[in-house]
Amino acid sequence: MVFPSYITVQGNSVAVTQVNIYQMSAQSNYHSLYVRFEKRYAVGFSLLSSFTFSKAITNAPQYRNAGGANGSENSPPQDSYNLRAERGLASFDARRRWVNSVVYELPFRHNPVLGGWQISGLLTFQDGFPFTIDLAGDTAGIGGGTGGILIRANPVPGQSYQLPADQKSTSRWFNSNAFAAPPAFQFGALGRNTVTGPGFANFDAAIARTFKVHERVGLQFRAEFFNLANHPNLNLVGRIINQPNFGGVLSQFDPRQIQFAVKMTF
Repeated sequence: MVFPSYITVQGNSVAVTQVNIYQMSAQSNYHSLYVRFEKRYAVGFSLLSSFTFSKAITNAPQYRNAGGANGSENSPPQDSYNLRAERGLASFDARRRWVNSVVYELPFRHNPVLGGWQISGLLTFQDGFPFTIDLAGDTAGIGGGTGGILIRANPVPGQSYQLPADQKSTSRWFNSNAFAAPPAFQFGALGRNTVTGPGFANFDAAIARTFKVHERVGLQFRAEFFNLANHPNLNLVGRIINQPNFGGVLSQFDPRQIQFAVKMTF
């Protein structure tokens, strides 16, 4: 092997205790139905509505700490010699997504107070992303280390992880009794990404008006509202069966935020 000139090689051997090999051997597929409705801008009004119904499947493992839809899931395969057992929903699978955007100019052009104002909004609904129920520690004895998170849980017969809406809370978002740790030196029977996380509903809005200061100079005032309804959108849920936060909500997306801005165009 020829090393670059800026590397000084000492000796003819390198002490290596472990070698990681990442093979390009996974498969994935994606199918979707996409519907779009558009009302082009006319008479101060436009509307765009898009709906996607899809399913993404893969057996690609998630190594290190960058797995999952939000980069927080480290879930490598239980059995690296059997990637067929890893086939399941992709971490970015969002079964249904509906996005609507609207722009409307108030019809008071000659009114010195109400004229020139433009209102816009973005309304989004989306199903949650799937995640995997794992154990912390190498209970199967495959060399994953005490801090490894790769062994799956077992499903409990007769139990569903889904809870009725009136029983859900931030401390118990799903039925944690639906999962059990597998016996020592055994893999768990639960598949990868078998639990679907919280959905997402959000409404952003903005109101703006542009004033003409000079022939070539304009001044725009904007007020923007993110998550205007202040709807709680849950994010991470505890997925490690032998940790105390298992089944509880760990974080959520930002609450309502309001910002004001002034922009000059010339």
